[in-house]
Amino acid sequence: MKIDLPLKTGRSAKSLRAKLRGVFIVFGLVLMGLLWLMQSSLLEKYYQRSMEKKCRSGVDNIVSTLLRDDQIDYESFCGVVGDVASDNDLLVYIESSDGGFTLSSTELSASGRVIPDSRKVFSDARSMLLSSYGDEVTYTTENPRGDAMMVVAKELTVEGRGTLFIYALAPLTPMGPAVGIIRSQLIIVTIVVLAMGMVIAFVTSKHLAAPLTQMSEDAKRLGKGDFDVHFQGADYTEINELAETLNEAAAQLKTTDSLRKDLMANVSHDLRTPLTMIKSYAELIRDISGEDKAKREEHLGVIIEETDRLSDLVNEILLLSRMQSGAEEFENERFDLQKAAEEIVQTFRVMETEGYEFRFEPLNEEIYVNGDESKIKQVISNLLSNAVKYSDKKKEIRVFFEEEGEYIKLSVEDKGMGISEDQLGTIWNRYQRASQRGVRAKDGSGLGLSICSEILERSGAVYGVESTLGEGSCFWFKMKKV
Repeated sequence: MKIDLPLKTGRSAKSLRAKLRGVFIVFGLVLMGLLWLMQSSLLEKYYQRSMEKKCRSGVDNIVSTLLRDDQIDYESFCGVVGDVASDNDLLVYIESSDGGFTLSSTELSASGRVIPDSRKVFSDARSMLLSSYGDEVTYTTENPRGDAMMVVAKELTVEGRGTLFIYALAPLTPMGPAVGIIRSQLIIVTIVVLAMGMVIAFVTSKHLAAPLTQMSEDAKRLGKGDFDVHFQGADYTEINELAETLNEAAAQLKTTDSLRKDLMANVSHDLRTPLTMIKSYAELIRDISGEDKAKREEHLGVIIEETDRLSDLVNEILLLSRMQSGAEEFENERFDLQKAAEEIVQTFRVMETEGYEFRFEPLNEEIYVNGDESKIKQVISNLLSNAVKYSDKKKEIRVFFEEEGEYIKLSVEDKGMGISEDQLGTIWNRYQRASQRGVRAKDGSGLGLSICSEILERSGAVYGVESTLGEGSCFWFKMKKV
């Protein structure tokens, strides 16, 4: 069986390997672009924000100390100021509003930062605080020598100590030379990163694309009818799952192809036999029995019987095809399953003259289900026909019911040849007969159980079979009660 696969689409497609390489290269370029932006353009702003944070943190630490412990002694307070200045590399200066108290971190042992000509900066900051700028100001400025610095100043009133002015200064080192050095380093880093990115992209894309490329080749072989192809996985869960799915699809296609060949063999045989009979008896009528009424009637009866067999076979094939394509409509109605089964059993009782015994064992109550009554009757009829066909010496056929929770179970049991265990899983397949080696081969299309399975699945029923070779079989299905 050859499968035509649409290998080309209207969209232009790029190989996965090329796309992966492109993604890696673009990622590397974007990463280096961000580094250039951060280090070259935003570095100075980031540096200033960092120094502002240090100054504000130092001032807040001193303020919290004063507010938390207004009885702190001078020596301990000097230790706090010295630690703040040293830890944050700041110049800290504190003065009272009347000038009676001053404290500079440069006077302490842990002096922190020394910034020359900072007196004017303190004076300017105090003027800003007293000029209704609020109780805190933050800004950048230059001392008289032209050195840039970050300033944070805060006015604080402490009970028993009056008003204090707290200043924190941090130098702002010119970033021009540093930026130049960083740019030079970034050029080198960019070249190295892009080179490494291209190598990684090449190796990774090849590693990722190789199993997919092989799967594509194997899929082409599968499309040409090579169902023994095996799809190999890789080191990735998704690719392994894809390989398993494709292997399962290949196995299903191989099974379908085998069933198709069985169909051709079975249907060819089933068509050839009645056609041969029809032709032979038509020739007999033409050459021999045309004037003999009794013989002619006998021969015509055979022709009619074989024509009916052909008609039944064609109808079964068409019905199965319609159901599998979804063209066959199913009616959903409420009906008594036991009553429907009893009606079908009654039609088979005419065979009791041939030695068959039909035992119908209903439950002592009406049990209703939802489904297409005519289709369910066809299932029961097919199961009974199957039981009749494969009953050998002991022609006992039993139809009985069981309640299983919210379900009603119907079983058709025979005492015939039975089915071997290795064939129980295949008898529901299309055109599959119970045996291909003469154990249970009988006349028929092999479509009866396939039609049953299609109807029962469309009806939401659960079905199965239990069988022992040489002892008989029990086919059953169960539907939800309503």
